[in-house]
Amino acid sequence: MTDTMTGVPPVPPKRSTGGLSLGAKFFVLGILAVLLSVPLFAVWLLVQDREANYRRAVAEIGAQWGGSQTLTGPLLAVPVTVLSNVRGQDGRTVQRRVGRTLLIAPETLDITGQVDPDRRKRGIHEAIVYQARLTARAQFGAPDLDALAQPVVATDWSRGKLVVALSDLKGIETVTITRGETALDDVSPGIGIGSAVRQSGFHVPVDLSGGFADGRTTAGFSLDLAFKGSQTLRFTPVGGETKVALASPWPHPSFSGAFLPAARSVGEQGFEASWTVPQLARPIPAVALADGHAPLSAFADAQFGADLYQPVHFYRFVDRAVKYGVLFVGAAFLVIFAIEVMSGGRMHLVHYMMTGLMMIIFYVLLLALAEMIGFAAAYAAAAGATGAVVAGFTATLFAGRRWALSAFGGFALLYGVLYVVLSLEDAALLAGAVTGFVILTAMMFGTRKVDWSAGAGGTRPSGPGR
Repeated sequence: MTDTMTGVPPVPPKRSTGGLSLGAKFFVLGILAVLLSVPLFAVWLLVQDREANYRRAVAEIGAQWGGSQTLTGPLLAVPVTVLSNVRGQDGRTVQRRVGRTLLIAPETLDITGQVDPDRRKRGIHEAIVYQARLTARAQFGAPDLDALAQPVVATDWSRGKLVVALSDLKGIETVTITRGETALDDVSPGIGIGSAVRQSGFHVPVDLSGGFADGRTTAGFSLDLAFKGSQTLRFTPVGGETKVALASPWPHPSFSGAFLPAARSVGEQGFEASWTVPQLARPIPAVALADGHAPLSAFADAQFGADLYQPVHFYRFVDRAVKYGVLFVGAAFLVIFAIEVMSGGRMHLVHYMMTGLMMIIFYVLLLALAEMIGFAAAYAAAAGATGAVVAGFTATLFAGRRWALSAFGGFALLYGVLYVVLSLEDAALLAGAVTGFVILTAMMFGTRKVDWSAGAGGTRPSGPGR
């Protein structure tokens, strides 16, 4: 239709984008995505709070069942009298006889064990616990007392003790200690060393006044121990040579500590692992004088063992997903903005804000559902629900079936890429960087002919948002 006065076709009116050009709207959307980091931060705090609740529940289960366990020993403890330099009242240094406890490490220590996992729940939270059955064989030789810094003037071999430290005695089920063919029945709690009498562990009296005292014989002990624990089992390599062999039906072990297994086999049926720690590799003396309130705590840096690891723990995955939140919301805005530019339709900033808030609700749904049904199923449900709403809402604002399909396809791809990035673990950063590079490259070349100074659809067919 032409103007009846001039014969010139009328210029189609430009639709308003709230007084903003496409370029200005693009930058406003960037600012809006950044502002949405405030509610995203609140969601991140919620994730931290829920994870703290989980850890408290696991700690409570461990407190009742038996906590993380560390086995140190067996060791021999013998009362001795040493000459110690002390400062007198007149300021002069004098030697005095002081009662101490001599700790003797075994020449060889061989431990074999079976670890059977189990699960315990408190509310919606689940903890991995285990029952362990260990057999330890320790062979002791007479110690070289000349290696001590303080001269030993008397040793009471008849009052020796075999001591074993265990982190949480609450988990103890059975203890059997034998010396040769003789069972030692007088087992008492605490390691029974000076002021550390109540340190977690147990001891049994042994008389070493025979041939062991003068080096004519060795002393061999066998320890059969059954106990309960939670998640972690560690050992201290107190032996001159320490060998540990563990087997378990748990398929997801995490080997940790100062030494990794010399040999290991991990599969769907469980794991087997063995450690061999030679004398030169361990920072533990063959003979030493016990000091302080926790005489065995100095050995902590040499401990090793296995964790019954729970793979793909969902709190960690949700936490990582929230950290990608601003980029995720920004990518969603890019999908909608690209459809807006190409379709000639219009989407108000308020619509963008509601879309961004729905993307944040996705994280809340993901967290809540993951606690109930696991991460993968929760992601599918949360992504399907919020993705369908956002894509369907976007499709109603632009005319044409292809834009509706573009909206659904774009959001399906967006949620799929986020899931892949979260699942890749070590390669997550690389995957995220490549994804961002591809999206930005596509936007740069796909919008190279767009008139950014014009309003949305300024010279394009109008959509239903007119």
